[in-house]
Amino acid sequence: MLQRHSAIDPIAQPDDERLPTEWTSRAPQATERAPKSAADWAAWLVALAVLVFMSVFGLRAMTWALAGGWQWLWLAVGLPFFGVFSVSAVLLVVTRLRERRRVRVALEGMSLERGEGFRIGEPFELRLRATVPVAREGERTVAPERIVMRLMRRSLVDAPDGTRSLVDECCDEALASREDARAGRLLYACELGAGSGYGDAAQWFVELHDPTDDDNAPFLIAALRLLPAR
Repeated sequence: MLQRHSAIDPIAQPDDERLPTEWTSRAPQATERAPKSAADWAAWLVALAVLVFMSVFGLRAMTWALAGGWQWLWLAVGLPFFGVFSVSAVLLVVTRLRERRRVRVALEGMSLERGEGFRIGEPFELRLRATVPVAREGERTVAPERIVMRLMRRSLVDAPDGTRSLVDECCDEALASREDARAGRLLYACELGAGSGYGDAAQWFVELHDPTDDDNAPFLIAALRLLPAR
């Protein structure tokens, strides 16, 4: 959104600077079938066998009641046994077949390395280090495959009515792929640069975006220090 300003400090940090240490993708989360151990499958099969046995017993009891006489009493036992345990067996199977877990794309312990600053006309390296958070129950956590890194310039532009407005301009963009670093940490690195021809009266900063997020809103905004040309 454009805002009116009379002057701009090239050293000042952007008002919307955000340096979070944790992040979760806002894109729609995928789901997958949750793997089960041999012990889980054994326990599930035992429970299913018990339910099937009790439902079969209830069915047999109802057939005994057909003989008439005092054996009609078996109907009071067989009907609830068959109804309750057969439904429970079906629900147990359906629940197992539909059981899935969420795949959450997230990072924690994020640390952005941007150096002392950058010079116009020279490339500079940007590094993001992070780890994958511990998964909660019913989910699996993964790191994003790629992160979009953008070099942004905020400057004053004269409008036809004589006012001056702040405008954000993307000067460079790169796609940083995930790399494995030491001690279980992940690394996203790329080179960015701004060509010559830009004035000094501007604020420079970087934005990090999730390429799978349709909103295209940055999840990290960090100010940069503009160094004098060599």
